[in-house]
Amino acid sequence: MANIDHKQGTYTIAANSSQNFTFWWGKDSKAPNEFFDVSIAPHFEKSRTPMEPLHETDRAVYWDYRGGVGVVLILTLKNSNNFPVTFEANHVRIY
Repeated sequence: MANIDHKQGTYTIAANSSQNFTFWWGKDSKAPNEFFDVSIAPHFEKSRTPMEPLHETDRAVYWDYRGGVGVVLILTLKNSNNFPVTFEANHVRIY
């Protein structure tokens, strides 16, 4: 039976910008013998006008040899809104 772990972090992308966000599991990583991914969930803001979607414009992965890092995922997000967008990055691994 597989084990599933979750952790999350809160991030903000500036208005009308593209930005790289870097994610990794950390020191108890089982990489490369695990599935690791990150989903993005924007926060709802009642006071804002309708929000344009955040676009994932690039995705890259590499191995970081520093102790305890392992697989690193880089997501490039584009925010076409004229306001910053705060979002949760939900990290999931299955091993």
